Amino acid sequence: MKKQLPQKYYLHHFNEFISFTKQHNLHLLNDKHRALLDTIGQLTEDDLCLLVRLLNRKSSFVACSSLKYEEINAIEQSLAVLNKLNLISPIAAPQFSCWIKVITKAEIILLCESSIHIDKPVRTAKKSLWIEFALAHLAFEDIAQHHVLQHYLYVCVAQQFEYILFLFFNRLETNLAHFSMRDLGVMKTHETVSGASYFDSLEHALCAYHYAKQAQRLKDINTSQGIQMAKTLLQEETANGLGYQAQLRKEKVHFKLACLLEKSHPELAIQLLEPCESAKSQEKRIRLLYSQGESEYCKQLLYAVLKTPNDEHLLLFAKDFLLRKYGQKRTSILTDLLNENEQLIAIDEAYKGNTEKGVIDHYFNRGIKAWHTENRLWLALFSLVFWQELYDEKQSMPANEFERYPQLLKLNRFYDVLGDKVELKLEFVSQLADISKWLLRQASLSFGKPNPLFQWSDALLNQLFILVKYSSITAIVSLLRAMSKDFQNLKDGYPDLMVLERENLRFEEVKAPGDALRRNQLVSINRLSECGFAVTVQRTSWQFDPNQTYVVVDLETTGGKKETDRITEVGLVKVKQGKIVSKWQSLVNPQRHIPKYITQLTGIDNEMVATAPSFGEIAETVREFCENAIFVAHNVNFDMGFLKYEFQRLNIVFSKPKLCTVQLARKYLPGYPSYSLGSLCSSLEIDLHQHHRALDDAMAAAKILLLINNLRGTEQVVA
Repeated sequence: MKKQLPQKYYLHHFNEFISFTKQHNLHLLNDKHRALLDTIGQLTEDDLCLLVRLLNRKSSFVACSSLKYEEINAIEQSLAVLNKLNLISPIAAPQFSCWIKVITKAEIILLCESSIHIDKPVRTAKKSLWIEFALAHLAFEDIAQHHVLQHYLYVCVAQQFEYILFLFFNRLETNLAHFSMRDLGVMKTHETVSGASYFDSLEHALCAYHYAKQAQRLKDINTSQGIQMAKTLLQEETANGLGYQAQLRKEKVHFKLACLLEKSHPELAIQLLEPCESAKSQEKRIRLLYSQGESEYCKQLLYAVLKTPNDEHLLLFAKDFLLRKYGQKRTSILTDLLNENEQLIAIDEAYKGNTEKGVIDHYFNRGIKAWHTENRLWLALFSLVFWQELYDEKQSMPANEFERYPQLLKLNRFYDVLGDKVELKLEFVSQLADISKWLLRQASLSFGKPNPLFQWSDALLNQLFILVKYSSITAIVSLLRAMSKDFQNLKDGYPDLMVLERENLRFEEVKAPGDALRRNQLVSINRLSECGFAVTVQRTSWQFDPNQTYVVVDLETTGGKKETDRITEVGLVKVKQGKIVSKWQSLVNPQRHIPKYITQLTGIDNEMVATAPSFGEIAETVREFCENAIFVAHNVNFDMGFLKYEFQRLNIVFSKPKLCTVQLARKYLPGYPSYSLGSLCSSLEIDLHQHHRALDDAMAAAKILLLINNLRGTEQVVA
């Protein structure tokens, strides 16, 4: 049963939030903020309910006609109280331009038509054009008495409240809706929190808030506004001890603004990047300087990076840039690594968009085990090993129940702050007789608990056990130490596959034709190799594989809509190494009425399926039959769509590489008048005994596939 919130749920949440603020963040409030809390504390319940309702609005400008709250008595009286206490006010001149941007287009037109007597935009013009026109031709005095303006109020304390929310969430554009989602069970939250503040002092908090607001502004400014903003930022005094959070935000603002201005005003962009220490800012600055002819200065900066490397991404960039721009090297380090492995794996074009699955199936057909692990394997290993340090240590545990990402990881300071405890844990792990048993205990203590790094699953745990069984403990400990020291650079980019062949474990980054190797992938690949893991880049080609396994599927249904209709019969035919090797069929109880016209088409009536199994009863058989094979059907999206929906109803994801015999036939068997299954079988002299029965149709489609595959193989030999 769906949970229900009490009538004044928002008031309970507000009081909970204010209580937390007074307990943990009071030292980060100035006199105005404290005075606001004092004023709020003196309000009656009705007055406070109305204020909270107003503060929870998306905009600080609220239409009075929208104030309809059954649980609040005498709203007009509460409005008067809030107005008298300067918590709300009528719209005044300083808010005019912001207010114009949030009212409706119809209201803007009313204002313009009553006050402007020159040609106006047509009524159907976009709202943005009307806003621009109104701001250019309307003055506040012109509409001060207009009923549209009188219809709105301004929540004066919204910005002060936004700052207090910022202290709690450490970001903007959040509100108390998180509390509602928690109470409804929609959002999982942490049970153990530190209650620590994100900021050391009021000054640090205000600086962080200032740059957060600047970053917010950047989302909606043009070049001329960006130039003015850049000049203002460059004129700001660079205060020492800005605070780590504020410094990070300041650098992000400078970087994003530099990106906005780099083409039109590169000199200004370079100035913005000069004080920044982040790797991406330094790289951007060097590239811009080089484009402006500062070749020698760039070389000095690049050699400085090589001399004192403090970021792997920046180090790779410096090496590559020096080789290509100053050493006349034609290809990048990334391209060279991609081309090192000359052995290509040929996989069927059905795997386009899911190349990793194609390689896994390729290995499966050769008796080699492979798993698509990518980042989640390593993030799960890191999380399980350091679970206590991440979530139980006061310095690292969430500041509040809604915080998803451990702050020490977000700030890349995990090892800096907890280095001693990290080393103790790594020493403990290195001496374990059976790390698998210890990881299992770690998982059992925390299984299902919310965390931002990976999703719990039995399959993932099994992959972890394979990793630690076939890897040296030295390599594992070495990588965990590296991740602890530089989590931001080593949290992603890991190889796609874990491959186990003859008791030897390796990791493969899979690249389809045209794919490029990204720098974060090279960073992680290099680190894995340095730690002692076997890593390769495996390239693929699109090619017909005569040994490929296919499952040809046909379904009969109660109608054509997968969202509402259901399956009445399933037919499956397995094709391997160019031969039909097995088949399977079952009627299915659709648990709904079969229309008469469907019975006339298929011959399947309600009596036939009355005692048949439901789809849930045959789902596992269907899934296993289709395992490690390409899904094939005549009009494949129809059959795949129905199966996906049926599995979805069971909370199972069903996803397979697929081929359509209609599309293949049009390509390899051109010139036939019709490509419907019945007509094509007739043209190709393929027997189709009971058309519109699942197994007969699947057998016919399988024979069409075999005919097409013969042509595909011949085409490949000729090529």
